[in-house]
Amino acid sequence: MVRELQIPTQMTSALKRIADMFVEAFVQVGPRIHKELKDQYRDWARQQFDAFVEAVKTRTGPFETVDSRGRRHTPFEHRDEWQAVNKEAQKRFGYKRIETWEDWKQLRPFELTYKIVDQKAEEAYERARDSFVFKNLDKMREILGKRSDLKNAVTKFDLRRGALSGNVQLYLENAYIRADVGLKYVVRTIPNLTPYFQYPLIFVEADIDGKHYARPSEQELRNLLSGKTDEQHAAEKAAEQLAAGFCSGTGKPVPPAVWKQIYMRMSKWATCPDCGQGVSCTHGKFMKHKTKAAVKLSAAQKLIESGYCSMSKEKVPAEVIAQIGPVDGYKDPKGFCPGCKQQVRMQAEREWIRDKFLTEGGYPTKSTVKSATYLKHKLSK
Repeated sequence: MVRELQIPTQMTSALKRIADMFVEAFVQVGPRIHKELKDQYRDWARQQFDAFVEAVKTRTGPFETVDSRGRRHTPFEHRDEWQAVNKEAQKRFGYKRIETWEDWKQLRPFELTYKIVDQKAEEAYERARDSFVFKNLDKMREILGKRSDLKNAVTKFDLRRGALSGNVQLYLENAYIRADVGLKYVVRTIPNLTPYFQYPLIFVEADIDGKHYARPSEQELRNLLSGKTDEQHAAEKAAEQLAAGFCSGTGKPVPPAVWKQIYMRMSKWATCPDCGQGVSCTHGKFMKHKTKAAVKLSAAQKLIESGYCSMSKEKVPAEVIAQIGPVDGYKDPKGFCPGCKQQVRMQAEREWIRDKFLTEGGYPTKSTVKSATYLKHKLSK
């Protein structure tokens, strides 16, 4: 069963209408794309199955091979995707490990199954549909920004020889935009069957405020429709990221000296100079990440939504620690939580009292709390 596409609700009315158009356009040709993918997956499964049956007839010796590094290699390693298990033969074989081609001869007859490859065809179809809608929608969001004055929109698509092609026409207040949209895919069978998709979207022409533009770029359209410069857009984007709690170091290049050290020790992490956290930087830039305060606030919100106190796993205030008396043995101390007004257990760093509270053998039995954090605890009902 093909999964339904979920369109985010938090978008402008214009983008919502464009998203519905892309979905409708894809649905019109979707069954043909799904059928083509399914046929190609089944053809691949049939070819692999026939080759495997022929190999069992002709080959002898060990089924697995070991290279000079001690790594094992198994022919037809994806056979579980198209070969059904012969339970009766497997029972006669004693469920032993298959080590030779002669062992496979005892497991005949084999049966071809399409269950897994059909599921993979569905997943490939879902990826093509989702990427087609969301990648094109992201480009439209980039040029339209917060504008919602979409008066009319027209789409026209067709599928020919494994390629979905068409165009989108947008009519806004004092603006008209036409873009060519497509979806192309090719299926490779080595080493395994894998479909590759492309989603070209090219803005062909635009009429904005009475002026005609041929082949405008996304950046040019965004500036023309919003009336803002690149610097203003960059400042707005940075402000939005900071408001959402993202670190200002997001996307910045890693300093050359730090990158050299990362390369020498074959690591993919570096300390962000803006927030001091260890951040992935695989491609020479710090990945998108939130500040420590934003991460902490998000964790607290999740705890509250789950019914836990926001002080869970937080440091115990010094005034609360000062009120905790000597603790018996290895018991977890308890103290007042200012978040939920309860007595809560703590994970504490303690110091044994060695001048009193001793056993007959001279061992201390009580300790004082130096520092502590509240254990995860629920709010009182």
